[in-house]
Amino acid sequence: RTHRAFARLRRLSWASQPPAKKDKMEEILRKLQKEASGNKYKAIKESCTWASEAIESSEAATKIPPYQLREKCLLPLQLALESKNVKLAQHALAGMQKLLSDERFVTMATDSDDKQLLNQMLNAVRVTPTLNEDLQVEVMKVLLCITYTPTFELNGSSVLKIAEVCIETYVSSYHQRSINTAVRATL
Repeated sequence: RTHRAFARLRRLSWASQPPAKKDKMEEILRKLQKEASGNKYKAIKESCTWASEAIESSEAATKIPPYQLREKCLLPLQLALESKNVKLAQHALAGMQKLLSDERFVTMATDSDDKQLLNQMLNAVRVTPTLNEDLQVEVMKVLLCITYTPTFELNGSSVLKIAEVCIETYVSSYHQRSINTAVRATL
């Protein structure tokens, strides 16, 4: 049953979108910064600049720990999601997907709870229940990637945190069939 829900989710979300290019995090941040025009999005622009500088300095002589690099990159992504601007949020979700697959951001070292990629990511997507339907589905896909990626060691606490985001999203959008499917597939 879950397999059918996941297959339906993939059809719903992938069929409506062209295949995404494999952008680097730096490119995603540049696009986000460019789209975040006007005073309303000043914080997003500034945090994109700080994140880009952190990535550049991380590749130079100074080595920034992955959790700090993630922190700096997740800030503009989280702000973009919270802005409820669809274009900005789409860039943010692309950035979150990139965080999950880019070795600069993934570490096998055991960090304290608040410094772990999973917890940082879950804090960034807390706004999911208030997003529009398409963005909620995309966030569910990000969470689904987390659950199936061998990089993450999911424990009971992690599963509960993911379930909490899913349940809050389900409750806020229970009448939306695509959200129901996405949440079921993720759980």
